Amino acid sequence: MQPRIIIADDHPVVLHGIRIVLQTHLMDVVGAARDGAGLLHLVERETCDAVLTDLSMPGTGPDGPELIGELQARHPALPVVVLTGARHPGLLDGLLRDGVGGLVDKCADFGQLPQALNAAMAGQVFVSPHLRHHLEARDLMFAREPSALSAREQEVLDLLAAGLKVNAIAAHCGRSPKTISRQKAEAKRKLGLQTNQELFAYLQRRRD
Repeated sequence: MQPRIIIADDHPVVLHGIRIVLQTHLMDVVGAARDGAGLLHLVERETCDAVLTDLSMPGTGPDGPELIGELQARHPALPVVVLTGARHPGLLDGLLRDGVGGLVDKCADFGQLPQALNAAMAGQVFVSPHLRHHLEARDLMFAREPSALSAREQEVLDLLAAGLKVNAIAAHCGRSPKTISRQKAEAKRKLGLQTNQELFAYLQRRRD
């Protein structure tokens, strides 16, 4: 089944371009909004797997970080990817601290959008290379305190650190491999890690 995506931007041409790119990458755009109020209404009405929204949308309803905060307060488990032309490192870092699943540069190739959404839906965090550069230049990229891991997420990390693979961890814990993979992905998200390589580097540093 194709992932169901809700998109939001105040420019119709941008919305059209986003829709084409996502559909080309086998994603189902189930709704489009042009302001904060419209986006919040759509998310209440339509079932979706992720939201892709512009950060700044003049119009009715909340805008900017306030909109993202409202969206997350109402739907805390829903992955949100933010499309933005903002360059202020403090603003970008604040969005990451608040748990967005992706930051995509509005001036970048829209081919990054499916990549960001897929990462967010897998519990990872995607940041466009140009925006990542702005954050790293200020030593902000994932420098925040990680969210607390659940007992089961910590158990999965401990077993990964001990050299067990997902299937072996599932057998050891009496859970399905799918559940273990989800808990591993959630632990990565909370730690601000994007890839398995970053996760295993983190586990290695913790062992050392």
